[in-house]
Amino acid sequence: MSSSATDPIPSDPTSPSTAARTSGESLRPQPRPAANAGWAVASVLFFWPLAFSAFTHAFNVYPLWASGDVDGAQDASDRVRRLGQLSLWIFGGLLLLFVILYILVAVVVITHGGGHHGMMHYRYG
Repeated sequence: MSSSATDPIPSDPTSPSTAARTSGESLRPQPRPAANAGWAVASVLFFWPLAFSAFTHAFNVYPLWASGDVDGAQDASDRVRRLGQLSLWIFGGLLLLFVILYILVAVVVITHGGGHHGMMHYRYG
């Protein structure tokens, strides 16, 4: 009989806890990344289609951190911030486009005489 069947499975030498112990670092808990809920709210206010993804990532920050996936939690937190900022940029671009189109329409109406010059006014009486 082989002794490998009765031997316990050795721990993974590349696990974060083993790697931290072997490199001399202390095993202190990592701080929880910010959920950046404010950026998620900004995405609702300024460009709501991005809000679905932003809130999903914001709600995933704590569960990922609590399960020990600190890098995943930080990535989710960073993604919420990027989506909030992207929603502001999109809103700014759409607002700028709206202002440009409004000015163009105003210029066209003014140059082509947007008044009632071609209409005849009749008085009945």
